[in-house]
Amino acid sequence: MNRVSEEVRGYYDDHLKARLKGFVDGNLRVERAWKTVERWGGRPSRILEVGCGIGDISWRMNRRWPTSTGVGLDISPASLETGRKLFGSHRLSFVEGPLTKGLLTGRFDLVVMMDVYEHIARADRPTLHEALADLLSDEGRLVLAFPTPRFLAWLRDNRPHEIQPVDEDVDVDTMRTLAADTGTTVLFYEEIDVWHQGDYAHAVLGKRKGWKRPERPEGQLQKLVGHVERRLRPVVPPREERIRLVRERLGPSAYPA
Repeated sequence: MNRVSEEVRGYYDDHLKARLKGFVDGNLRVERAWKTVERWGGRPSRILEVGCGIGDISWRMNRRWPTSTGVGLDISPASLETGRKLFGSHRLSFVEGPLTKGLLTGRFDLVVMMDVYEHIARADRPTLHEALADLLSDEGRLVLAFPTPRFLAWLRDNRPHEIQPVDEDVDVDTMRTLAADTGTTVLFYEEIDVWHQGDYAHAVLGKRKGWKRPERPEGQLQKLVGHVERRLRPVVPPREERIRLVRERLGPSAYPA
């Protein structure tokens, strides 16, 4: 396990520039997943992102839910160092390590794993599941995005250089096992079209206690207020602002003109 972890850690350290480019220029896969995160995020007080990379999605969630606090977790020291410089604040902190029971304290209302679960070796999944079960709050949500087995098979045949050191198949049965191990229910599972039909899947696992009435759709006034707020303070600022943030906090050479 340690040997594999070192191999994976080195892989992500080496791909830091690609992560910065994704933050500045955007990524369709991320935007598709973000819609699911927003839809199912609820009103979280504490948020955890497992496999946060440089922390841009943790930062985005921090902005989307401005009363929340967040933790970004990753195994890449270089990515975390960049994340702390770019996005670290009193509301967003970063922790190094694979997620194991006892690494973090308290409970989280929203846990996000965006293109992460498929990179967990099958032998290491029970350890991860145990930690997640311990961290989810009573009505917590676990949101995952991952490539479908069919897409991974296509990559192995056509673009093997894009396969990572660990790239396991994940499907709805995998999510059922994860739900059983974490005391949750599969609330949502859907194949999503990103670059090809059905190349990714999104899943939401969660806990439900008692019986509650469904939340009512927003009224016209609430929709208008939300629209104005998003225009005044967008969750994702324009590309020019993102470039400026990178250059101010990492230096001009971090993203050359």
